[in-house]
Amino acid sequence: MIRITDAILLGVAVAGAIYTFQIKHEAELSAKELRTLKAQIGAQKRKISLLQADWALETGPSRLEAIAAQFSDQLMLKPMEAFQIIDPSELPDIRPKVEIDVDTRQAGEGEELTTGGIGDLIQKASEN
Repeated sequence: MIRITDAILLGVAVAGAIYTFQIKHEAELSAKELRTLKAQIGAQKRKISLLQADWALETGPSRLEAIAAQFSDQLMLKPMEAFQIIDPSELPDIRPKVEIDVDTRQAGEGEELTTGGIGDLIQKASEN
């Protein structure tokens, strides 16, 4: 009886050791992947900082002024005059104004009332 119990306990101990080793190995792989991702994130942040600095140099007023002067014949740019400045209320509307037709009838008993627009589209889709 003791030998059977010893064998079972030995098997449980071996299975526990294998399971522990497997979990440890997976944890080490996850830690390695995390370090790799952190390194990639750091590299991307450095690259973003470099690109932002490059963009600041490229769009600097003195550089743009020099480019505008260099290509003034092709760009045909002229200084802005005071009469060219307008109030935002003078700008045209971006979107045309659309009036929505809303049906104000009351629905009777057993009658379905739609208000037009999206309601009609939903009703037509459900009929098909």
